[in-house]
Amino acid sequence: MRLSEDIPDDVIRIDREIKHDEVVSFVKKMGYDKTPLILNVEGKKVAMNFVSTRERLCRYLGIERDQLAKYLSSLDYIDFEVEDFESTGMKKKLDLKDLPIIKYFPKDGGKYITAGVVIAPFNGKCNACIHRLMVKDNRLVARLVKPRHTYLLWEKAIREGRELEVAIAIGVHPLVLFASATRVPEGEEFRYANALLRGKLKLYKYGKLLIPPAEIVILGRITAEMEREGPFVDITGTYDVVREQPVVEIDEILSVSNPIYYSITPASSEHQVLMGIPYEPVIYESVSRVCKVKNVVMSKGGMHYFHAIVQIEKHSEGDGKNAILAAFSAHHSLKHVVVVDEDIDIFNPEDIEYAIATRFQADKDLVMVKGARGSSLDPSSKDGITTKLGIDATMDITRREAFERVR
Repeated sequence: MRLSEDIPDDVIRIDREIKHDEVVSFVKKMGYDKTPLILNVEGKKVAMNFVSTRERLCRYLGIERDQLAKYLSSLDYIDFEVEDFESTGMKKKLDLKDLPIIKYFPKDGGKYITAGVVIAPFNGKCNACIHRLMVKDNRLVARLVKPRHTYLLWEKAIREGRELEVAIAIGVHPLVLFASATRVPEGEEFRYANALLRGKLKLYKYGKLLIPPAEIVILGRITAEMEREGPFVDITGTYDVVREQPVVEIDEILSVSNPIYYSITPASSEHQVLMGIPYEPVIYESVSRVCKVKNVVMSKGGMHYFHAIVQIEKHSEGDGKNAILAAFSAHHSLKHVVVVDEDIDIFNPEDIEYAIATRFQADKDLVMVKGARGSSLDPSSKDGITTKLGIDATMDITRREAFERVR
């Protein structure tokens, strides 16, 4: 199932033609930041915001929003069917200039592909991950993050004197996009995607590559050649630094007839949902090993990436602090954690603040970890080194009656 086969019922279609460098300003001006859209970008169809909120993601999964972390952590991966690539019917051949690739902000280093699932073969499996790709003439420059799996596969290939064969799938089903952003065991992204899709995923074999249903597929190689990549706005809405990154040589671009190109706007709610919410089940599983966890939410204020709220059923003093440490161990970019009791609404920032105001004492309930590895995307960190802060805002279980709330 590709993107065009599962369009949201409330999608808004804009027929008026928009230039590639005016998309962000148009969406902002119209108040469509979280609205599913299909735009006319220089005569081509561009979709965005299909998973722009937690609620939209849950709608695809068929669950309620408060079930998300528990549901995702409980999934058993499912094997998928494989057919020959010829059965996709993708025959239309394109050039890079035929794609409605967007330049999002004036200071960007160029046009960027932001929703391309980069697929690379290894040990009979395929790794799938979203990487931003900057257009450089008729080539791409890929931002590969060390030491993530695509980077390691590329590094190994170059060390052995070869290039890394890749397929870049654009316009995949939103749940395949979500799976490609999720931290799962190496090579298990597609089995995880099939679990999200309840066994409906079919892949197509192209040489050593396994490619999901997509609107557009770019076939090529990540080479040893390096080019400057950036500037580019990342999740915080600030510019990431310019780096030397590897060049992708393109061999062929195939598409379905009249394809829909998919775009993730940098620093948008959709960017944050896809990048941060996949950590919720990871944190949920980690905390469950040390205490009774009820729920985990990556908060909006922390861009769904830097801040987590962990809800526990407290049975002994120390559970809150153990939950904090377990959360930090699960997500190295996590900066602040607040642990709360079952009666706190973790989707309500005011209720979280209430818990801090009435159940937290800084001299005994604060956990501070200095000099820890954080995220290079945090502009307040230095070389990705940060101080992490945990707040145990759970009640003293020896004095439960003192914390009883009038409803």
